[in-house]
Amino acid sequence: MQNDDRQYLGPRWVSLRLVERFKNVLYPVDLPVLLRLLPNIGYVVTKKILKGVLEPGEPLAVKGSVELLVNQDNKTLGVEGREISQVVDGFSELRAFWLDELSPCPDAETHYVELGGEGILRSLKNPTEVFTRFWSQSDRLQRLSKTVGVDAVNFGLRLVPQNAEPNNADWFDLRIQPHVISSGNHYYINIVWRNKDVQTALESFRKVNETIPAVIKEIERE
Repeated sequence: MQNDDRQYLGPRWVSLRLVERFKNVLYPVDLPVLLRLLPNIGYVVTKKILKGVLEPGEPLAVKGSVELLVNQDNKTLGVEGREISQVVDGFSELRAFWLDELSPCPDAETHYVELGGEGILRSLKNPTEVFTRFWSQSDRLQRLSKTVGVDAVNFGLRLVPQNAEPNNADWFDLRIQPHVISSGNHYYINIVWRNKDVQTALESFRKVNETIPAVIKEIERE
């Protein structure tokens, strides 16, 4: 049982981004005011940033390992980090803060909340062999192999909602495949998950570290 538990630990995230996108025509948050107030909840905002001087690649504000993400062109506001709990908690704190302190008018209208991330998950099995076995019984892949003239398999798995448009506000895209530079024992994870209901989204996002190992466990089932 101990080996089984070790085999399905959660991903090691390289990056995680959690943002809210607004429907408003104009950006609904007064950014200079927000930056001046963020130190009240523990963010570090340099004097240079407050003066409007921003170096390429420099975050606007940082709290521990969580960075503020702002894009006024596509009307998004959120956070970036490397741990699911920190990112979801940081987003929730930030959202509650600006809604309370800035009283945006007209009220900010949510289009959707989106989690995006890239990570790596170590396995006690060989992911390349796992997917070869997983797809080996597919008649259509066997026919495709004949078409290309070589035994072929799908190099991974990509899950999306059935018969749904990718441009929908309720959407997810989960890609799992062997990690190219360490395909013998690591999976590469890429996820985009969005929902127009903020609370529903956050509840789902909190479970991502459980959901992905559960999917991989099913893929590896013999």
